[in-house]
Parts: sequence; structure tokens; C-alpha cells
Amino acid sequence: MSEHDDPWAGARASQRERVATALAPRERRCPSCGSVQRDGGRLCSACGADLTARVPRRIPWRALLIAAAAVAIIAAIAVPVVSGLRDDAAGDRERAEQRQAQAREVERARQVRDSRPVRVAGPPATAGEDPLAHHERLLQFGQERITQDARARIAAGTLDGKVEGTLCDVFPATDARRAAERDPATRIARYDCVAYSSKLKSAQGRTAVFGHPYWLVIDYERPRLTWCKVIPRAGEGGSVLVSVPVPEPCRDPEGPG
Repeated sequence: MSEHDDPWAGARASQRERVATALAPRERRCPSCGSVQRDGGRLCSACGADLTARVPRRIPWRALLIAAAAVAIIAAIAVPVVSGLRDDAAGDRERAEQRQAQAREVERARQVRDSRPVRVAGPPATAGEDPLAHHERLLQFGQERITQDARARIAAGTLDGKVEGTLCDVFPATDARRAAERDPATRIARYDCVAYSSKLKSAQGRTAVFGHPYWLVIDYERPRLTWCKVIPRAGEGGSVLVSVPVPEPCRDPEGPG
């Protein structure tokens, strides 16, 4: 079979021509001197200039301007937003401080009200009554009245729990104060009292009471009793809004108490 009779011969010849054309050196014009170059070299054979085409790099000013404008807009929006957030935080702190101050004043008023002195006249001594027996009777009278006071506070909702009774002890617990308790000439004395909800007696015979603290001052001569509800202070690690001291009439009476 001849080449003219072979149907694939023409296709192969055409393919060879396309490959030869693609691989053949192209004519190039020197950008410097304009001479036509037919070889595949990089440099112009006439002037030696570089034949490689170079596209001048253009700075995308439009895109840069758009980006700069976007940054400016974002900054303009962000500044008032950040400032607003700071103002909100400062306002929250100020409102919190105001609420705290109001809470302190409310608590201070409550403590002042709850600890205000209560004064009552005590039973006078009977004819021929031993002074120490009268002192004991005044103390018993004071314990009963403090029990009534604590129960009235519970009924009014200003005190929690229950009260079974009141137990008072000499205050301060010093030898001089204990000696004064046995001296019929003692004119006035102070007691540390607890309007208790429960009490326990130890194996050593001591009694522990749990409840609400009071201070009681007894003027044996008049006779007159003054007591104050004591607001306990927070223990170690505790915290309170405010602490009001015990009123003066229940503190530091003349004498050993």
C-alpha cells in the first residue's frame, strides 16, 4: 500500500508540520532598535538589547483608595462604638456604687434602729430585802424583759428564729467584775446576755447558749434597766456593709461593769 493509499499517512504528515511550525523560531522585533530577529536568543543580534517582553507594573491606585476609604469608615464607626462601650462601663460602675451606697445607708439605718437602747424601771427593793437578793431579782427581771423584747422583734419580722429564754453573765469577765457582783455596795453593773434558742450544758457544768446577743446595764439604786440589741460583727474572712457600735447607754457604765 502506497503512502497515497494509506488513510493515516496524511494525518501524520499534517501533525508533523504543526509540530515543526510550533517549534520553529518565531520572528521577534527588538523593542529597542526595531530589527527583526528570527533566532531564539534572548538578546538582539543587532543592538544587544533584551528581547524579553516586560509589562510595566501598574500601581492599583483605585483599589488602594477604596481600601483606605473603607479603613477610614471603619475607624470612624469604631471610635464612637468604643467610646460608647467605655461610657456604658463607667455608667454601670457608677450605678453599682450608688446601689452599694444606698444599701449601706439602709443597713446602717436598720442597725441603728435595732440597737437603740430600751429603758425600763425595775422593781424596787422591799423593806428589809438583802441588797444582793435585790440585785439578783433585778437581773432576773432584766432577763425576762429581754426575752419579751426578742420575741416581739421576731413577731415584727426584724429578728429570725425562736427564743426560749435569756441568760446573762457578768461583763467583762474579770476578777474585779465578779467581785463587784458579790458586793452589796455596787451601784451599777453591765451584763452580757443572750436571748437563746437553745442551750447546752457541758460535762464540766458550763452552759453554752446560742441565740441573739444583748447588753444589759442595771442601775441598782434607782432601780433602772437599759438594754441594747447587739449587732454581731463579721468574723475573720467575713464582710459586712456597715458596722454600728453599741449605743453609749449600754457601754462603759460607771463602776466595774
